[in-house]
Amino acid sequence: MKRTLLPVLLLSLSGCVTTKTYEKLKTESGAAQKQLAQTQAVLAEEQKKVEAFTAETAGLRVQLTEAGRELAQVKESFARASARAESVEKERDGLQQSNQNLSQSLGAKQDELSKTVTQLQSQLDESRKSLSIAQSRLADFEKRGAELSARLDQASAKTAALEKERGELLKSNADLSKSMNAKQDELSKTVTVLSNEKRGLEGRVAELSRAAEELKARQERELAQTKGTYESLVGELKGEIAQGQVKIEQFQGKLSVNVAETIFFDSGKAEIKVSGRKVLQRVGDVLKHVPDKAIRIEGHTDDVPIRSTLREKYPSNWELSTARATTVARFLQEKAGIDPALLTAAGYGEYRPVASNDAEDGRARNRRIEIVLIDREVGRAAAAP
Repeated sequence: MKRTLLPVLLLSLSGCVTTKTYEKLKTESGAAQKQLAQTQAVLAEEQKKVEAFTAETAGLRVQLTEAGRELAQVKESFARASARAESVEKERDGLQQSNQNLSQSLGAKQDELSKTVTQLQSQLDESRKSLSIAQSRLADFEKRGAELSARLDQASAKTAALEKERGELLKSNADLSKSMNAKQDELSKTVTVLSNEKRGLEGRVAELSRAAEELKARQERELAQTKGTYESLVGELKGEIAQGQVKIEQFQGKLSVNVAETIFFDSGKAEIKVSGRKVLQRVGDVLKHVPDKAIRIEGHTDDVPIRSTLREKYPSNWELSTARATTVARFLQEKAGIDPALLTAAGYGEYRPVASNDAEDGRARNRRIEIVLIDREVGRAAAAP
């Protein structure tokens, strides 16, 4: 249309316009308007296609927003072009009316109109270029719409698969719930049994606590008694202790009287000497007041073999140490009046030394009688077969 208006304007300005020429120009102007209307119709049709595409791809509106904005810009460009065309038509009417007045300034106006026509042509080219770009982008968007539709189909298929899997999981969950309920019932029964056992154990713990307290009290009493017995023995035997002939030891409720061989026996014999009887009597007088303790008499020797003259009676140190322990036990029973049920005699020979047998003083320490006070229960356990 802009190209058709240019000759009309030039002829009008030149003052040489005839009625036939004007009609021809008017016809061309109508054709241009018709072409513009067709263009607008095409644009309207394209707009309808865009709207239809937009309706079909409602889920993809976010991705097509940019295309809508670009199409709006194209519409705005065409609107500006249409407005400009109308303005040119108005200018043409004004130019026809002032044809005579403008004949003198034809040259200047002709240059100005040429520039205007050039600008209008440039705008039209830009509009066509924008339309071409918009159509290209629309094609791209249609392609992207097809791709997104395919992806949507894939997503639908995947959703169906997930729904199927969800159904299977729901069924599995129901089975698990049923199994869990059964396990819960079983667990409840187990908890009930364990609770009963716990109450029983708590009662047992309470009994053991009371027994432990009683045992502790008894041990404290026994320790005090053992200490009293220790002090009594030390008082009775302080002379022998001072001479190193007797050694009394106390450790964790256990009392031990270690008597050197020379006090009780002559070498190679198991008969108690007179001096030994006096010492043993004093020891017995103290021990008979301790009825709740077991008394173990232990005989020990050095590693010197038995002389040939004594081997018929004592073949080895085993027999000699046992005979001496038995003699002391019998004395404590018969002379000191100690309950024989509390007495135990044992011979260890040379096999439990307290010193080295390489020197005389060591051998002298190993030749001894040990009177050991222990708990009666321990004594019974040791004496049991």
